[in-house]
Amino acid sequence: MEISAIHESQDLLWFCLKTQPKHEKLAAQFLRSKIELEVFSPSMRFQRMTVSGKKWFEEALFPGYIFGRFVFRTHYRLVASAMGVTKVVGFGGCPAVVDEAVIADLRLFVRDNEVIEIAPTITPGDEVTLVEGPFKGLRAVVTRILPAKERIAVLLDLLGTQREVEITADRVVPGKVHPLSERTG
Repeated sequence: MEISAIHESQDLLWFCLKTQPKHEKLAAQFLRSKIELEVFSPSMRFQRMTVSGKKWFEEALFPGYIFGRFVFRTHYRLVASAMGVTKVVGFGGCPAVVDEAVIADLRLFVRDNEVIEIAPTITPGDEVTLVEGPFKGLRAVVTRILPAKERIAVLLDLLGTQREVEITADRVVPGKVHPLSERTG
């Protein structure tokens, strides 16, 4: 779309908005509540190992960016100066319009609540770190997946010998892929 067509259009169009670092939620909430715009701000929820064990984190799917739907002519200045927003993304001085089909496809992927939960996948051969129990902090290699019991079998190095131990899958955090895993190469 040409710049003059965007400036003159009275249609609701989707635009990509650059936000301040880590301010995607704040910007989206401000645009929804104060300016009453339709905003799409997808995020992902995942587990990560911390000093105190596994914790859930939520981060923007597109760090530093959200999508807003508005009439450029009437809302540009409000949007560009909104709390948490640094600019409307454009190229060569022309704001970039995001196709409705792109937003629709993304919405199908993230569903209603705009949050994708990323479940860690563990496969035989992966290296994991135990986060609970008497072996907390030890690294082990997954030997088998026991889905019916929601357990995994891991190979631990204990006192100079290797032992296979069954534990619940929620007691480990995935690490790196072991060099002998089926997933390498």
